[in-house]
Amino acid sequence: MMNSAMILILLSCVVDKAHEMIGGAAAEPSIQDTAQDTSQSEDTGQADSDSEPDTPENLLQNPSFEDGDLHWNVWGGAEIVEDNAHDGRWALKADNGNGAEQIITGLEPNTMYSVSGLGKIEPGEGISIGVKDYGGSQQTVTFDSEVYEAKSFTFSTGLSNTTAVVFAYKHSGDNLGFADNLSVTKVGEGPLVLMWSDEFDGVGSPDESKWGFEEGFVRNNELQWYQQDNVYQDNGVLVIEGREEQRPNPNYIEGSTDWRTSREFIEYTSASINTRGKFEWQYGQMVVRAKVTNESGTWPAIWTLGTSCDWPSNGEVDVMENYGGKILANFAWGTNQPWSPNWDTVQLPVDDFEDGWIDDFHLWELSWNSDRMAILIDGVEVNSVDLNTTVNGNAACAGQNPFQQSHYVLLNLALGGNAGGSVDDLVFPTQYLIDYIRIYQ
Repeated sequence: MMNSAMILILLSCVVDKAHEMIGGAAAEPSIQDTAQDTSQSEDTGQADSDSEPDTPENLLQNPSFEDGDLHWNVWGGAEIVEDNAHDGRWALKADNGNGAEQIITGLEPNTMYSVSGLGKIEPGEGISIGVKDYGGSQQTVTFDSEVYEAKSFTFSTGLSNTTAVVFAYKHSGDNLGFADNLSVTKVGEGPLVLMWSDEFDGVGSPDESKWGFEEGFVRNNELQWYQQDNVYQDNGVLVIEGREEQRPNPNYIEGSTDWRTSREFIEYTSASINTRGKFEWQYGQMVVRAKVTNESGTWPAIWTLGTSCDWPSNGEVDVMENYGGKILANFAWGTNQPWSPNWDTVQLPVDDFEDGWIDDFHLWELSWNSDRMAILIDGVEVNSVDLNTTVNGNAACAGQNPFQQSHYVLLNLALGGNAGGSVDDLVFPTQYLIDYIRIYQ
């Protein structure tokens, strides 16, 4: 039998041991405890403090040429060679005016990417790596060291660009240059910030806080009477519908010589919407995803007009017009004659596009700063104008530049008129579809 002193000593030991276990300093976890701790860490998504950070994905294939010219277009006498590699066994060798390039697909619009690589040269002209056809100007860095060095730069895709061409190229000189370990990685969001948009995800008439509606016979001797009823949102797109219908023209004046009031009847209807007084903008980039009609008698358009001065001295930009089997991209401003514009226009026959082109939606883009405007289709520039050359004549707003003021946006489907052509063979109703409009700065 233990006496009371021995019992007190044992109790003291038990309490001390419990304190050690609670503090964790002396307690070794069991296998079961370790498994439970690991499970808890996995469940909460906590990373091991010793784990390596994720390496950004290289979007180039065969970036170090270890698989020869696979995925690369090697041209002009350049070669994949077994010596002069930085690591591995192979590198690109280039001399006077040749190199290699690779198309990257699946990029994200308005996104920043980094291009990096290694290069070296024999004494003489340098070798460059670069990127082009991404929605901006070609960018390069040049290597002029006799030992491999690393260089990099960033680029941002345009609003409608999902591809880019990355290249290694030696512009001139008979000395040899070498490139290895090229890389393209995603960095983050691009520089443009969305300032206004309409995704047309609602139902029925478009948002009246964003859009106004033209009404009546408006311009160009066109056949349609514009009315709000002919434009609506359906299944995520905006539908502008041309219809054949007859009713009295409320503005008819017997004996009138004005085409707007001389027509006794309305025979065709359509819609034209615009942002005037609701949203106006100056400088930035606009992109619209839409599908052309390309039918005889139809004239769909995406365009802008300046807020100040009469047409054409207010400035007109036709980001897209489609009539007569053509796609048009135009700029117009004032001259010395009233109602007689200066036109800078490009016309592209639809037949020159690939088969099925008219069956798909396309991206129509306006890029605009204080010096230049450019119109792009699916990321490819089709027309541009130097704003130093677009000053109005003396007919109206003399000496002013109509493209250095705020503009508003118009979306419409015209029928017939000065350019639309005959509607005799047109099947009604006919529809012009717009998926979205987005404006960035």
